[in-house]
Amino acid sequence: MIELPDVERMIDAFAGYATGKTVSVVLIDDAKTVDLDGDRAAEQIQGHAIDTVERHGKYVVLRFRSEVSLVFDMGTDGEVYLESQTAPPRETSKIRLQFAAGRELRFASTASESDVYLVEGDDFSGLGVLNNLGLDPLSEELTAPRFIQLAGSRGRTSLKGFLMNEEVVAGIGNEYADEICFQASIRPDCKIADLTDEQLTLVHKYLRRVLRRATLHWQAAHSDPGWLINRRRPGHTCPRCMTELESLSLVGKRTYLCPRCQRAA
Repeated sequence: MIELPDVERMIDAFAGYATGKTVSVVLIDDAKTVDLDGDRAAEQIQGHAIDTVERHGKYVVLRFRSEVSLVFDMGTDGEVYLESQTAPPRETSKIRLQFAAGRELRFASTASESDVYLVEGDDFSGLGVLNNLGLDPLSEELTAPRFIQLAGSRGRTSLKGFLMNEEVVAGIGNEYADEICFQASIRPDCKIADLTDEQLTLVHKYLRRVLRRATLHWQAAHSDPGWLINRRRPGHTCPRCMTELESLSLVGKRTYLCPRCQRAA
């Protein structure tokens, strides 16, 4: 499943090349899931340069100098990547943006519903979740007091449900929600109302620490013997105390925790 650190690393791999480049040709491979017709693409994307590449939660946004933005919904397995124009597209290819130098920026996803949108300027009002997207967990706006304030109105929600709520904090998925709870030593099924401000401050601390490390040092983080994310399988043991991990379903997702290291509220 795509999560915030995956999108950050994805952008790092192509943003330096694509920023400032002019799109010469737009190829739509899956018209059913790309909310863009050929005439509009020719007018507002072809012949225009990419001004900036941004991330909004788990969405990738290409802002063009023509004052439109192309938005990619990463879903569960979306990928934006650079490829040679001579390489055949994947079966799941949605759209390709060609550059004059022989390379193209491609978006592929198995999603069967609309996941590519063209919007005017900053008008995301028609994009549902994106329009109501919560704070970025790595932004300076998400301070510990702000995190506690957001938690205050969601007392009946589980801690994991709160972390994965895109309208509260954008970009945290199943595995990293479990990792944050594990590093903070708090059970993910605890109700927000049962957590103290001190515990929520601790969750905020590890939220930022886990996501920053996964973004900047993904390989090192995912080989760390102290991370739960490396042991998320039935029958595996806690990386700290070697107690067998507990598995349960929360917010419709398979959840792993250590019944010994992670305390109830």
